[in-house]
Amino acid sequence: MLISDIITLVDDQTDEIYDNGEWVTLINQCLDDLTPIAKMINTYDSIAITVASKRASIAIASDTNLPNVHEIVNLYYTPNGGKETRLKRLVLNDSYSKGWKLDSGKIYLQGLGTEVTGTVRVDAYKKLTHIVYVASPESYTPTSPDLPEQYHGLIVSYLCAKCQQREEEPSDKQDFWNDYMTEKQNFTIDRIKQMEPWKLKNLQAQTSSKSK
Repeated sequence: MLISDIITLVDDQTDEIYDNGEWVTLINQCLDDLTPIAKMINTYDSIAITVASKRASIAIASDTNLPNVHEIVNLYYTPNGGKETRLKRLVLNDSYSKGWKLDSGKIYLQGLGTEVTGTVRVDAYKKLTHIVYVASPESYTPTSPDLPEQYHGLIVSYLCAKCQQREEEPSDKQDFWNDYMTEKQNFTIDRIKQMEPWKLKNLQAQTSSKSK
């Protein structure tokens, strides 16, 4: 579904008068809300590093792609002329084990060996891409939400719920919000099934306990 189609559909369902810039702002808020559960994986490779005292670091902001990362899943290190190795994630206060760790600004690697250069490959769940608003809806970038099309209805439900905040009928807002939360729960389960099926049992147990 195109962004322009989503906006038209919400207009039809709510009779709200928003300009397209306001709709795009709400769409981006929805994409941010869905990012942690969307689990849209990307691979970022050939990240060059310099090793000193068996350690290296990567400034996230200075890399072309890493600012778009929501969660790192796997990290691999290849020394110059050597074999790629998957590194273990470490807790931030572990200063001795071989692996990698993360704070808000950098990725730290340690226990790498005596090589002075190498490359890093990262498998990561990305942040869903924001819509860039321009005057013509046909020229939005991207033109369609950064989600599989079967989940575009989530955005419609979110927008309908948000725009009803202006209404004096709280039941209308609650109905739309309930629709969104139900669809979001189903989306969460679908993505876990596809990307992290080993977590599904725990999720189902949590859902069951909440329903009692």
